Amino acid sequence: MNTRVRLAGAALAATLLAGGAASAATAQAAPVSSESATASSVAVPPWTYVGNFPSKKACHAEGRGYAGAYKCVPWGDGSYDLYVR
Repeated sequence: MNTRVRLAGAALAATLLAGGAASAATAQAAPVSSESATASSVAVPPWTYVGNFPSKKACHAEGRGYAGAYKCVPWGDGSYDLYVR
């Protein structure tokens, strides 16, 4: 009886170790690529509206004055809205 208990304990321990190693291997997440990152994984501040400019050149000139990123969004009438981060 004593031998059976030891064998059962050894078998249980081996099963737990093998199962733990298998679940640890499958539970590892793949590293997040910057190309596939979503908004939830990368904190990006929202764009802030600055103003409307009569030309693309004027919009870019104003945008370069900001420390962060900027973008000029065209309107159908030829004017551009400036957004900064």
